[in-house]
Amino acid sequence: MVIHTVKSADTSSGQSFISEVNSILASNTDETSKRVAFDCEGVNLSRLGSVEIVSICFPALDVYIIDFGGTICPGIHKSVADLFESASVTKVIHDCRMDCDALYHNHGIRVNNVHNTSCFHILEDSNLNDVLSYNGISVNSARDKSVYKRNPRFWSTRPLTPSMVEWASSDVKNLFALADAQLSHMTNASKSAAMVKSTQYSHNICGMKVCVGLSVRSPGLFIGRRGQNLRSLQKRTGTLIYSDNDEWFVFYDSDSSLDAVKRSMSK
Repeated sequence: MVIHTVKSADTSSGQSFISEVNSILASNTDETSKRVAFDCEGVNLSRLGSVEIVSICFPALDVYIIDFGGTICPGIHKSVADLFESASVTKVIHDCRMDCDALYHNHGIRVNNVHNTSCFHILEDSNLNDVLSYNGISVNSARDKSVYKRNPRFWSTRPLTPSMVEWASSDVKNLFALADAQLSHMTNASKSAAMVKSTQYSHNICGMKVCVGLSVRSPGLFIGRRGQNLRSLQKRTGTLIYSDNDEWFVFYDSDSSLDAVKRSMSK
């Protein structure tokens, strides 16, 4: 694996990234070669926060850490948009919802043709390392979510540290192997269903409304053991519920769904 950090199209790494994008978009190779793996890191990653880093892995396992923090280079932004919006290139990612929401609302990029590994897994709410482990693939040992307690704006830190680059690159380097493992033991019908759900995950979130500034009376009861109550509520109401420190926010389609969530929050 070769790792490049990119901030500007004027640098050698920026020119290399643009060349990689142009090459894969122009390629007439088979479907498995027309894919990239990606992941976003940010501060409160969603339309409510920011995209700070976009990690993109190409088939030869060249990983580009794209610095989206601050002012984004127009040439780099265009290449990311061209790649992610392409219908001919499959984007492999684990749980794309907040990534797609942030990219669309904050940067005008709509991600198309997604293989969302959480939709291909038996338990959709499993985190990336759990899904990797389930499929016999090495996990990302660089992940350390405890840093958010010390620094909620961790991903906006500049310059990027070696640990940040390792974490971000390790999140994408094994996604191709994970996608292949998932596809190898699925029927055509289950593959089609998972792809439909992947499209729903990547597109539906962008059209949902969001309610912010909510509080929960009894967080432990609301979340439940290992998140069971929260997952059940989201499934029942068709919502997505997140928290940033003590503030909660809800993505929803209908007022009745939001009202149901608010009632549960007040118990």
